[in-house]
Amino acid sequence: MACIKQLKLQNFRNIEQLDWELDCGQNIIVGDNAAGKTAIIEALWYLASGRSFRTNKPKQLIQQDHQAFTIFCDVAHQTRQYRLGVNRDNEKTDIHLNGKKATSQSALSQCLPLQLLTPESHQLLTEGPKARRRFLDWGCFYHYPDFLTHWQQFQRALKQRNMALKQRCPQDQIALWDKTLVTAGTQINQIRMDYLHQLQPILHDFAEYLMPRFNQQHQLTLSFFPGWHNPSTDLHQILQSHLIKDSQLGHTQYGPHRMDIKIKVDQQDALSRLSRGQQKLFVCSMLLAQAQHLAEQTSESVIMLIDDLPAELDETHRFKLLNLLQEMQIQHLVSTTASELIPKMSKGKPKTIYIQQGEITLTH
Repeated sequence: MACIKQLKLQNFRNIEQLDWELDCGQNIIVGDNAAGKTAIIEALWYLASGRSFRTNKPKQLIQQDHQAFTIFCDVAHQTRQYRLGVNRDNEKTDIHLNGKKATSQSALSQCLPLQLLTPESHQLLTEGPKARRRFLDWGCFYHYPDFLTHWQQFQRALKQRNMALKQRCPQDQIALWDKTLVTAGTQINQIRMDYLHQLQPILHDFAEYLMPRFNQQHQLTLSFFPGWHNPSTDLHQILQSHLIKDSQLGHTQYGPHRMDIKIKVDQQDALSRLSRGQQKLFVCSMLLAQAQHLAEQTSESVIMLIDDLPAELDETHRFKLLNLLQEMQIQHLVSTTASELIPKMSKGKPKTIYIQQGEITLTH
């Protein structure tokens, strides 16, 4: 199983210094609102993904009156241990793996498979398809070694094609990018479809556990939308038939960059049938399904980050979720405003830290 052994932070948000040895089971971060507990979870997410889930301005992550922040952690897998680090100043980001400069963010991501649950996680259902593409691509990245290469090729070709469209280049110049788009895009969609197909039965099992009454009364289905409205038409035909309109608009309308997962309850859009609480439980089911699938296919485990668990789930479902994580042997970090809001588990004693205005108190 993957396990963060040690986490060090320096000048990240309002945390001047943190040196925390974690448990491979449950870890609890206790603090008032705005005390800095979410910053710990945010720092780990930044280390694994290269981005924050709270801001798109990395400069805001540097503690006031400082020039840079540093994040470091030791991660143990079944047979290897990795040392991951990132240093970010106002100009650039340096990333390190095992004491050497890493050439790409994906190298760190591969070593630190994190899942994130926050009070805003229901937006996976309520917002546009971008979040659902990220969800699906997370799984594709860890399960299909060639997925990232296809994705990068597609993104480069799409950027160049859109630039040519905006510059009103001749159609034959625009079409030069179509071959790469079609080749890489077809591979991306095939991988995405395969992954979603494998994930669905596992997802239904977790939804049954977390939402038993709902599952007994309603039919919940997921379908793959490739990014254009007629799946029987291949991507090359789509690009050719919409070239004139793309030129007028200045961007590529259809393709895997518009892919979505259509989630329905009794053949109706899920948002019209799921309450806010049910939406949160379904998102939990989606993340747990990914975790279970990763364990089944690779014998590795995710690490779960849960920000403000009491705000996310009621007491009954808090226990259900934490019990599942314990049974699945998933290391998890949980933040809360009060430790008594976190259900006591039958196995092990959690590592707990208390944070107040960036000041850390460690307990043993």
